Amino acid sequence: MLNDLTILVHVSQDQSNAVAVSIPRDMVVPIPSCPREDGKGSYNSMSAQPIHNTLASGGLPCTVLTVESLAGLKIPFAALITFQGVIQMSTAEGGVPVCINGPLSDKYSGISLPKAGTYMLAGADEPAFLRSRHGVGDGSDLGRISSQRVFLSSLVRTVKSNDTFTNFTKLYGIATAASQNMALSNRLKNVNTMASLALVLKGIPLNRITFVQYPGTTGVGGVCAGKVAPLTSVATALFAKIKAD
Repeated sequence: MLNDLTILVHVSQDQSNAVAVSIPRDMVVPIPSCPREDGKGSYNSMSAQPIHNTLASGGLPCTVLTVESLAGLKIPFAALITFQGVIQMSTAEGGVPVCINGPLSDKYSGISLPKAGTYMLAGADEPAFLRSRHGVGDGSDLGRISSQRVFLSSLVRTVKSNDTFTNFTKLYGIATAASQNMALSNRLKNVNTMASLALVLKGIPLNRITFVQYPGTTGVGGVCAGKVAPLTSVATALFAKIKAD
């Protein structure tokens, strides 16, 4: 199992703003020693590995440990959702509209949007849109991150524009769907905790929610050949701003 998309979300201490950092699945990073899933010992640490290998090296806890090391931040809550889970969660919300500026077709992911315009994505079209790399940009993982940001930005707008946050029946329905379709860290398994986190999002204005990409570049040789190399100095500056809220 590989983590196809890894996102770190940080909410400021005063809950006035939030930032979501997308980490390219092919970015080469060191993976620390991670506990085995059966609790018997640990996997060895590894250097120069694509971050999508973290799930196979200790599951969600290993992804968390790796991202904590990259960002220099403690992560109190974590969740893993499959593409089938994305479908179920979106169904609970009623679908997500996305606007594209031209045709988007990718036989590998299965998405086929014939012309520019706004489409309501639901069901299998959502993971097909999120996974498409051959239909956008230069065909790389970095290209499809832009589509993922389009989708997630629209999802935030959709949730905030609907009555989700004021309709507690709907809010708890989505939280229940999350608990049934996601692998959750222990601190996040309580439905009340999930609903409380959602209400934090309710109070943050849309123009104070930012989506960015972990700084990286392609075309670097050596262990990063054919992968994404992190731009460490730029990342350090980015996370210094995040830590300072």
